[in-house]
Amino acid sequence: MSTLPPETVRRIEDAAAALIAAGTPNPTNEQVRQHLGGGSLSHISPVMRAFRARQREQAAEQTTPLPAELAQLLTGQLGLLWQAAVRQAGADTLAAREQADADIAQADRERDEAQANVATLESELAVLREVVAQRDRLLQEVRELRAEALPLREQVARLTATGEHLVAQLQDTKAELKESREDGRKLQAELLALARQDGKVKK
Repeated sequence: MSTLPPETVRRIEDAAAALIAAGTPNPTNEQVRQHLGGGSLSHISPVMRAFRARQREQAAEQTTPLPAELAQLLTGQLGLLWQAAVRQAGADTLAAREQADADIAQADRERDEAQANVATLESELAVLREVVAQRDRLLQEVRELRAEALPLREQVARLTATGEHLVAQLQDTKAELKESREDGRKLQAELLALARQDGKVKK
C-alpha cells in the first residue's frame, strides 16, 4: 500500500466511505472496485485492510464506557450548557422578534410615507394635466384667432390702399379746386374790368 500514490489511496477510501454512507456498512473490495468504475484488487485490498482496521479502532473507542463520575459530570455540564443555550436562544428569539417588529414598524412608516408621496404626486400630476389642457385650449384659440385675423389683415391692407388712393385723389381735387378758384377770381376781375370799361363807353 505504501507504494500507491496518495491520490489513489484517497480515492479508494472515499469510495468505501461513500458506500457506507449509502447503506453498505461493510463494503467488499469488489463493491469498492465497482464504485470506482474499475481498478486492481491488488491495490484495493491493502488499502481496504487498513481502512477496516481504522474503522474497528474507532468503533472500539466509541464503545468504551465512561466512568460514572465522568458521565455524571458531563451530564451536569451538558445540562448547564443546555439551559444556557435555551436562555440564549430565548434572548436571541426575543431580540430577533423585537428587531422584526421594529423593522415592520419602520417598513409600515416608509410605506405610509411612500403612499402619501404617491398621493401628492398624483395630485400634482392632475394639476399639471389641467394646466396642459388649458394651455392646449389657449393655443387652439390663438390659432383660431390667427385664422380669423388673416382675412381682417387682408381687408385692412385693402382699405389702407384704398384710403391712400382716396387721399391722393383728394389732394388732386384740392389742387384742381385751388386752380378753379384762382381761375374764378381772374374771371371775376376780367368781368369787373369789362363792366367798368363798358360803363365808361356808355357815358
